[in-house]
Amino acid sequence: MTRREPSSQRQLRIPRKKHRKAASAACAALLALGQPATAQRLQLDVTGLRVSFDTLSALNSASLSPVLEWQTSRWFAFLNGSIAGFENGDWAAQGRADASLLVAPFGPLSPSRLELVGVAAGTYHSSNFRTASTRGELRYHLLGRLAGAWLGAGAATGWSSAEGALLSAAGPTAGLWARYATARAALVFSPARIQGFWFPEINARASIVAGPLEAAGYAGWRGGAAGSNVPDATAWGGVTAALWLGNSVALQAAAGTYPQDLLQGLPAGTYLSAGVRIATGRAAVPSIRPLGRPAYERTDGSGLLRFRVSEARRVDLVGDWTGWEPVPMERAADGSWFVRVRLQPGVYRFNLIVDGQRWIVPDGVVAIDDGYGGKTGLLIIPSDR
Repeated sequence: MTRREPSSQRQLRIPRKKHRKAASAACAALLALGQPATAQRLQLDVTGLRVSFDTLSALNSASLSPVLEWQTSRWFAFLNGSIAGFENGDWAAQGRADASLLVAPFGPLSPSRLELVGVAAGTYHSSNFRTASTRGELRYHLLGRLAGAWLGAGAATGWSSAEGALLSAAGPTAGLWARYATARAALVFSPARIQGFWFPEINARASIVAGPLEAAGYAGWRGGAAGSNVPDATAWGGVTAALWLGNSVALQAAAGTYPQDLLQGLPAGTYLSAGVRIATGRAAVPSIRPLGRPAYERTDGSGLLRFRVSEARRVDLVGDWTGWEPVPMERAADGSWFVRVRLQPGVYRFNLIVDGQRWIVPDGVVAIDDGYGGKTGLLIIPSDR
């Protein structure tokens, strides 16, 4: 529960002095953030980090940061952590768990989704300084192929051994996202009310994949609250990059600033890091563009299904109208794959099989849960009228 105090003395308890143990814990938390993977995989980052604070000399550390992720069409779980050793002999550890459940309350063809999100995190310093936090959100999404938006509400708690009191926060949330080819962008507005004070906050992030290079940038702003001991607004931002040397090893670097954690009492800082990432596989990022032509084209007495599939030697089509038996597709002169079909107006389900192994939903096609933990595509044949 939140600590009760006379209203004349009530202030948000964020320590003005940035203690070294809190700063070390913040280093561990920063190292564990990393870049979330986008497919089921395990990765390990080996990183060197230098962080500077307003009232402390810079801290140098080396760390190990494992990440483990599971994902299906309906739920997502992400576990990460880090253990960091500092040049003065201290050490710190951090852990974080994210989970979300996505449901389609109006059926898989509807663009509406409900999402339940939960987050738990904590830090530990060798001096016995500890912090913990939790957060829960309920979001309503409107999804499109290239853009979407969501509205929701959330609540959070935070605790540190230095203060001993459990702080709480609550407020609305809203977000927008868009994607084109291998680029992604998101904007999130999340004002929070903490012990009677409102702190508006905006976060933006953009990322792109270009061959072996993955790059991302982020920026944020938080307003202050008059009457609290955090009266001034603050802004932050940074960049990250990873250069993949193969499918399982990458060189990575990051630099930027990050804000004060109002609930855990961790200080703001400026950082520079570099290291090596080892993963069971590089996360796949599909290339998504507006379609240059319809997937289904009517021809003389039949129809033509045409899709682009990169780096494929063979493509077969399976669908409910084929009894899920493979039908070979032909490669066109422009590199696309096509097959002739005779279909009545209606809604059909299908997949493509690439090189006899990978079942995919091609770019530009609505994907829904196939009931077996995977995805299947929807093909809609309109009426002639």
